[in-house]
Amino acid sequence: MTKNPLYFLKGILGRTFYIIPQRPERIQIEITNRCNFSCGMCPRDLFNLSNEDIPLDLFKKIIDRITLNNPFYITLTGWGEPLLHPALPEMITYVKSKGHNVGITTNGLLLNSFTEEFIKIPLDKLTISLDSVSESNTTDDGHPANKIVQKNIEAFIQQRGNREKPIITIQITMHSKHQCLDVVQFAGEAGADRVYLVRLNVPLGQNSLKRPGLKEEREIYKAAEEIAGKYGLQVDNNYAAFDNSILRMLYKQLRPVMYRFDKYCPKPYDYLYINIDGKATPCCDLPRYEVGNILKQSLDEIWHGENLRYFREHQGEVCGNCDALRLKHLN
Repeated sequence: MTKNPLYFLKGILGRTFYIIPQRPERIQIEITNRCNFSCGMCPRDLFNLSNEDIPLDLFKKIIDRITLNNPFYITLTGWGEPLLHPALPEMITYVKSKGHNVGITTNGLLLNSFTEEFIKIPLDKLTISLDSVSESNTTDDGHPANKIVQKNIEAFIQQRGNREKPIITIQITMHSKHQCLDVVQFAGEAGADRVYLVRLNVPLGQNSLKRPGLKEEREIYKAAEEIAGKYGLQVDNNYAAFDNSILRMLYKQLRPVMYRFDKYCPKPYDYLYINIDGKATPCCDLPRYEVGNILKQSLDEIWHGENLRYFREHQGEVCGNCDALRLKHLN
């Protein structure tokens, strides 16, 4: 599913003028809400989600329903740890058999048990959430420093060798400058392909979660790119996630326009989230805001349906305290 620069340019312009694509490109499927970590920043308890896995037969029905003529980027991650699902390798294999690209986001604690399978299948994208690599710079709000996770990452990268897949991304939630840059340094030394710096979403009025100010965030981005440059590591952040440097600059310049009037959030522009019941929602942060049911409707019916049209015109009202729209001020 390699895309040429013209494809990405079309996407940038589409986001800028909010011209909704004919179909979503990215589909995230909630395969489990069980988790073996308890992170202070995670809102999963606020969502009142049941701790259960999606049944394998139901999962396959969902994949069959969304499999059309064009492939999708499918992420098998909900508000839980995907490596806890007992049928995960079979699920990945099934998704790939339908022609899709598939990735997972994991805390990495159980990664060592899946290394050979993920490389053999192969999994297309492996994202590991890692917020601290040393006790001195750990954070109570994020994923804690864990030597087992770090060793699992290093071992996975070593065993992958010179294979192109899975693409390995270290995802970092920004809590402080030193915390972020320590992880970027670790990712470079370990041989990861990318780091993704994620701005912590703090609901209005919730002052217990701390994040860097905008000035410090810019300093983190700049310093991270300097470190990454020494290792050939790609840095993705809230500005851009494009391989082409010219497109990254264009995206950065146009991003404020994409967030115009605090009305449109680029995240649900080409994205759909499907939960363990087959119900669809426009965002993972709205896991129970139903806009359709993939088991009862076609993907096109959901994507162009009345419920999603309403959401696109009333995002500010629906999303409430989510401050993702305020990301425009980063630019």
